[in-house]
Amino acid sequence: MWVSGAWKWTLINNLKKQKEIDLTFLKSYVTREIRNWEVNWNIYNFISKEEFEASIKAWEFLEYKLVHKLNYYGTKKAEIIDNWINKGEKIVKEIEIEWLKDILSNNPNLKKYITTIFLDIPKETLVERIETRWDNITQKELENRLISLENEKKGSKEFCDHIVNTSNISKEETLQFVLNIIKNK
Repeated sequence: MWVSGAWKWTLINNLKKQKEIDLTFLKSYVTREIRNWEVNWNIYNFISKEEFEASIKAWEFLEYKLVHKLNYYGTKKAEIIDNWINKGEKIVKEIEIEWLKDILSNNPNLKKYITTIFLDIPKETLVERIETRWDNITQKELENRLISLENEKKGSKEFCDHIVNTSNISKEETLQFVLNIIKNK
């Protein structure tokens, strides 16, 4: 789990490069527009809102949400349960606290398979990183992200096994911290 701007994709890319432990990386299904630096099926599975809503009606999602009041994000059941948990593989999945609450309340037996790590940053650092990364973010989108930040921080205290403030440590230290947690799971 992590808030926007907490180096989540830097961490995931660094985890993909490491050779110490075999990890499987799950992608969320999303309905937002592909950004100019993204490739479909590389980080996310981009689908239309109609396709997403059809999958909701077919009960294909383990979890899904409308994020920042704009787009759907979700994880398909089969990809988590059938393809990885039943095979005993270690998976990495970025997910929001609200989704974790939903997953655990609807599937309490999954808790034994899940270790949660929340990458945290102060509000000021979030704003600085977002403004550096995106030159065209709207004030409304920034406000939505700040609201999400506060909600995620509150939920992390209740639902996360580990909380790491990434504003106080380097990207390399964050990687080592997370690898140690994964190795000991």
